Amino acid sequence: MSTRASILLWSAGSGMVLGLILDALICGAWMVASNFLPAFSPRALPRWATLASIVALALIPIVAGLIGYLEGRLKLS
Repeated sequence: MSTRASILLWSAGSGMVLGLILDALICGAWMVASNFLPAFSPRALPRWATLASIVALALIPIVAGLIGYLEGRLKLS
């Protein structure tokens, strides 16, 4: 693997890892909030809101990986 490809891969990978950490923080904050505010409980949400939450949580690492890739391209230019 060339140096350029390695830089791009590591930048995108680190972005995805940061996105996963952000997902974990969001899930943790939601669990703490649902203990104090029962309206935030996953059982209180309609199905469409639950589905939208899952899609949003899945998109965070993908977008973070894309931003990391773009950062890697910026480093190489």
